[in-house]
Amino acid sequence: GTKCLQNSSVSSRVTLFNQHVEDHQNWMMINPFAHYSVNEMPKRSFPLGEYGRAPPGSLSEQRCLEANVRALEEILQLCDSIEKWGSDDPQGAGLKSLAFGPLFVLYNDISDKLLATLLSARKYGYVEFTGETLFQGRDEAAPVKLLRPFQQLKSEILGKVEDLRCIFVEKTEEEPAILRGD
Repeated sequence: GTKCLQNSSVSSRVTLFNQHVEDHQNWMMINPFAHYSVNEMPKRSFPLGEYGRAPPGSLSEQRCLEANVRALEEILQLCDSIEKWGSDDPQGAGLKSLAFGPLFVLYNDISDKLLATLLSARKYGYVEFTGETLFQGRDEAAPVKLLRPFQQLKSEILGKVEDLRCIFVEKTEEEPAILRGD
């Protein structure tokens, strides 16, 4: 009787171990760091809308949403600085403009990411400046212009921030808490 009990205990452990080995082998097939050669890796496919994006509900997606909020907040701060310290743009109807040199000096106390923030703000259509990028020294007099009245830009940016925060809240509320039983 005792030998039969031991055999079933050993066989269940062997079965559990074999299951663990199989799970590990399946994980290694999709782990991009487990292969010596790219040819060994299985080809993964993504729907076009998901390619290059964090998996929905993942911590990476949460960090991405938080980073987008921070970037938009920095763009808003940049536009606010141009509004406060800039002068009326001679070509724009009531729009503000500030030369890059003074902007660099003023903004340096706020953040060390002025150029990245300027490029993002231009990408999203909030500001305009000449050239591909601006360099300290060379482009001191280059004007950085707001493309719309500040209050309009502010409401657009805050609307986007609110939308991103709503997405973040929806994602965290959707997922139920999982309690471990061990």
